[in-house]
Amino acid sequence: MNHFTRGLRYAFIVIALLAVFIASFLILGWPSIAKNVEYGATFSRPYARDDFGLDPDTVLAAALDDLGIRRFRIPAYWGILQPSEHEWNFDELDRDIRAIGDREGSVVLAIGEKLPRWPECWGPEWWKTLPRAVQRPATLKYIEMVVRRYRDNPTVIAWQIENEPHFTYGDCPTPERSFIRQEIELARALDPTRPVVTTDSGELSLWATFGREVDALGVSVYRVVQSPIFGIWRYWFVPPYLYERKALLLKPFGVRKVYVSEFQMEPWSNRRLPDTPLDEQFKTFDLAQMRSNFRFAERMHLSPVDFWGIEWWYWMKETQGHPEFWEEAKRFLDERAKTR
Repeated sequence: MNHFTRGLRYAFIVIALLAVFIASFLILGWPSIAKNVEYGATFSRPYARDDFGLDPDTVLAAALDDLGIRRFRIPAYWGILQPSEHEWNFDELDRDIRAIGDREGSVVLAIGEKLPRWPECWGPEWWKTLPRAVQRPATLKYIEMVVRRYRDNPTVIAWQIENEPHFTYGDCPTPERSFIRQEIELARALDPTRPVVTTDSGELSLWATFGREVDALGVSVYRVVQSPIFGIWRYWFVPPYLYERKALLLKPFGVRKVYVSEFQMEPWSNRRLPDTPLDEQFKTFDLAQMRSNFRFAERMHLSPVDFWGIEWWYWMKETQGHPEFWEEAKRFLDERAKTR
């Protein structure tokens, strides 16, 4: 055996051993309940109103006063804020931030072209027809308008730039890393007092694309999904501590903090949920799955954890005769609030 072949064999052995070590580190162990985890939620006014036909003010007030949630991620939907090139309307966003601030809550304000909830990208209709070279300055102007408006508001605690910008998904422009970096730096320059964050998929990404360029990286956590090819897919093989350990592995490479920005707490459907029969919804998310997800969330050892689906809980309670999801969330949040 020559030296080259022997070297290749040793290299293969080292790589194999390293892979086994990393896999064991990520997967093996026993989950324990974490203490002092802060739980919050994403709230989408158009999702409550346009998908479920609910009054968004009522839904937000119920989340604040009945569920006791005090941490919210609120998307600053550009298409709503600037319906025409020379018209701005902050009335609804002002109202949401004021309602949360009046209860001494906090807001992570999400800004950018791609924000939570379908159609994923929320640029105004007038903007979509522009060439990309003209779109970019308009996007930066929108970010500047939002940051300047709320940077003196103590309710806003962080700026989220884009939502999972690593993925091409929805009716969106192709992701441009250099431009997203420009958005991040603009937010930092306009407000150096608050952290700037972005988000990524918890299961389908290495978190390295933008995780090193922000103060914290929010990751999504999905337990049951559907795809046209595989049908219902359950992440039964992913333990709750994998996310924390993955964050530990990436810390030396510049990923400073990882938290959960989107934890699945509603069904997954390839149609609008109001258009999906309840028996189909319950295949991906029923009360047993909700309880399982809560147990998973409190064993991740990441904080904060922002839940995804409060609008659906309220819709199920108020219009579908299924209050058990809202009641289960209230029970969980009440019990965890007592231990903090």
